[in-house]
Parts: sequence; C-alpha cells; structure tokens
Amino acid sequence: MALNVDSLDVFFNPKNVAVVGASNNPLKFGYQIVKNLLDLKFEGKIYPVNPKYDNIQGLKAYKSILEIPEDTIDIVTIIVPNIAVPSIMVDCAKKGVKGVVITSSGFKETGFEGRKLEEEIVKIAKEAGIRVVGPNTTGTLNMSNGFTTTFTVVPERKKGPLSFIAQTGLFAGVTLNWFLTSQKYGLAKVFGLGNMCDVNEAEALEYLAQDPETKIIALYLEGLGSGRKFFDVAKKVSRKKPIIILKSGRTQIGAEAAKSHTGSLAVRDDIFDCACRQTGIIRVDDFEEMFDVVKMLVFQPLPEKLNVGVVSMTGAGGVLSVDLCSRYGVNVSTFSQKTVEYIQSLMPEWGRVGVFIDVEPLVEKLLDKGYKVAFESAIDDQNITCVLLVLLILPNLMVTEDTVKQMVENIFIEGLRRNPGKAVILHTLGEKRILESINEFLEEKLRLPTYPSIERCVKVLAKLNAYIKYLKTCKDNS
Repeated sequence: MALNVDSLDVFFNPKNVAVVGASNNPLKFGYQIVKNLLDLKFEGKIYPVNPKYDNIQGLKAYKSILEIPEDTIDIVTIIVPNIAVPSIMVDCAKKGVKGVVITSSGFKETGFEGRKLEEEIVKIAKEAGIRVVGPNTTGTLNMSNGFTTTFTVVPERKKGPLSFIAQTGLFAGVTLNWFLTSQKYGLAKVFGLGNMCDVNEAEALEYLAQDPETKIIALYLEGLGSGRKFFDVAKKVSRKKPIIILKSGRTQIGAEAAKSHTGSLAVRDDIFDCACRQTGIIRVDDFEEMFDVVKMLVFQPLPEKLNVGVVSMTGAGGVLSVDLCSRYGVNVSTFSQKTVEYIQSLMPEWGRVGVFIDVEPLVEKLLDKGYKVAFESAIDDQNITCVLLVLLILPNLMVTEDTVKQMVENIFIEGLRRNPGKAVILHTLGEKRILESINEFLEEKLRLPTYPSIERCVKVLAKLNAYIKYLKTCKDNS
C-alpha cells in the first residue's frame, strides 16, 4: 500500500489551528500549547477552544470547534480527558478538519477500555478522511514557521538540519527542551507519534525524506506500527539522509514496559538489529549516543572512507585512542613517510613519531605552534580522512580566556580551509570553567564537535564507519 505522505503536510504547515482544551491556567498543558504558538510567532490563526473562557491569553475563545468562523480548520490539537475525545472528533468531522493531534493519554496503552476509545476515534477519523497523530503524544513542531502542538516549553526557534521522530510524549518533550538549550545546532521538525493509531513511523520517515529542510533524521521507537514497510522506506532514505535510531523494549521486561507506555507490540531485537544493518540505519544504545552521532554528522563532512589519524598532547591519550579504535573496528591509518620525516625533524632528540603524533615533544621546541603543526600535518596527510585530536586546555595564569580561544582557532583554521572534505573529532580536557567556554567556541564558531571522553569519540566514529561502508556497498551495487 502506498504511503499518503502529502496528507501529513498539514501537521507542519497549517494556515490555522484550533486548540481544544486551551487554558489560562499555567499549570495546564493547554496553556503551554497556546503559549508556545504565541512565543514562536506562528503566523497562522490560533483558535483556543474551551467553554469556560471568553478569552485565552489575549485570544478570543470558542465554546466548540463548530463555533469557529472558518469554513475549514486545517488542524486541531486536543488536550482534554480521554473520554471527551470521541465527541470532539465528531465535531472535527462536521467542520471538515484535515488533521488532528491528540496529546491526551488514556487509550490503548491503558488496556481494554482505552483501546475501545482509540478504535472509536480511528473509525470517526477514517470515515471523515481526517489524519490523526497520537494519541498520547506531544505531536509536531516546525521550526521554520513556529507551528507546534507540544505542551512542553519550547524556549526559542532554533533552526537546524535535524528532524526527530519520537514514539513517546512527555520524555520527548523534555528531551527537546534539553536539546534546544544545550546543543549548538538546531532542529528542522519534530514528529511525535505516540500510540500511532493512524500516522505511523514509515509515513513520518517518508515525509521527512522529502522535506528539504531535513538533512538528518533521528528516531526513538518502542515498536513498529508499519512492520516491513518501515524498513523498505528506510532503505531508500538512508542512501540520501542518515537515519539514527534508538529503539527501546529490547528485553522481555522492556517490551512489557513499552506495551504499557504506548501500546507497542514487541519486535525481536536480533531481527530488528539485522534489519537496521541491512538498510543502513545507524542504531544507537541511548540518547547520549544518538546526539553524539548527530553532532558529528551536523558539524563535519562524511568521508568516502574512514582513515583516522590520531593526534594527542599526551602519550596516554594517543595510546588510549589507538586502543579504542582497534577495539571498535575503526581503522587507524599510518602517516605518510613525508609527514613522519617532517614531524620528526621538528622534535627534540627524545621525541618519536609512531602510530600517532605526540604533540608534547613538538610543544617543547615550537611552544604554542606545536598543536598547529601536528594538526595541519595530520589533516594534510594523503593517508588521512579524519583526525581524532586529544586537546588539553592547560591552565596558565598569564593567559586570558580570549587568548586561549585565539590560540585554539589558530590551531585549526588553515588546516580546515585546505581540507574541506576531511573530518575532525575532538576529545577536550581541562579546567571545567574554561573548558566549557572553549567547547562552546569550538562548536559554535569552528563547527568542531567536542566530546568529554575518547571512548565517546571512537564510538561515534565506529557508527559512522559502518554507515560509510553501507553507502559504499550501495554505490558498488548500483
């Protein structure tokens, strides 16, 4: 069956929206949904619906959807007790509503009675041709126009290349809030699916595949509503856009927990894992790893082949990096003879170039230019497509924070300019206060991804290495 993805555009680009359950009470979810629309400066018309109010947050309120002075309502967000949802769906059908987001919970995830309610909603929607997202979800967000149905705080319109599909509600909302306030890259769209009574993960994936603002797609799923269709879509999409997936419910007890959370049915984890490998999906173990991988993809180019050159201020950092690369199956490439001879010529007698470039001997002779020479030699090397750099920010009472930033920028600027197709990943370590500032500078100004451990760097490289190999196989077989 073909996916009807054109019908999903209303969830991101409506001309108007009705919020059923809107409120003036800041403790109510219906308050925050309206506030988000106002704060994000959504340009379409907003119609709060609640029979208790005449005005909500400065907007005229309506007793029901049927009272709204529009021939057609593009989308309705419902945040009322579950038992009231079917009658609201009937009003939506009468009003010619195109799409509904049900953020309310208490449906199939709660058992038999909840399932009956959900089935009633689906029946009304199908008969009226209404697409439904949810229930039990935070719904959708479009950063480009400020439209959202989420009931968690969206602090700013921070646009970027990542779109996120989530089969969860409040947790996804809080994760969104964390993301927008901590990461140095923004979002294109968020597609919260909840129980997936209608719109499923395959349709969401195909919609985002066609979205020009989406360059990378991340998913959190507890189960599959579309089965094999999801992987059929993913196989096509992953050749053009990276797909990163976190799937919970991997164990028997986890699967039971997922069933009670979103009503998701279990999928055998070994089969799911195999399907991910066959379709080029990057599977991760937790949200930390998901956003680690995303950050690298956002900030850095993806080489056609991953040949890593290690540069470290300390011998220990170099050895640990090489060890971890070997353990995770990441190729550490040997430097060319030209590079080895050049670096060796600049070192003191006790310094040696081996599998990695040790910056410490270079600093002894070249002082603050040591890092720059080591980095540029590595990234200029014909054998290297990615530099893993262990960057230590050493305390110096005579140097200001701004001076440190200038020194750090000088390390990278020329080498990056000469090698736009090569990737760089950093483990940074130093005094907490100045390190946070330097990491922010590296990511915001230089677009260099920083990580608090070498292992997290290498795990990212291992995930990208598998994806690069998948793309090469696709290219070879085409």
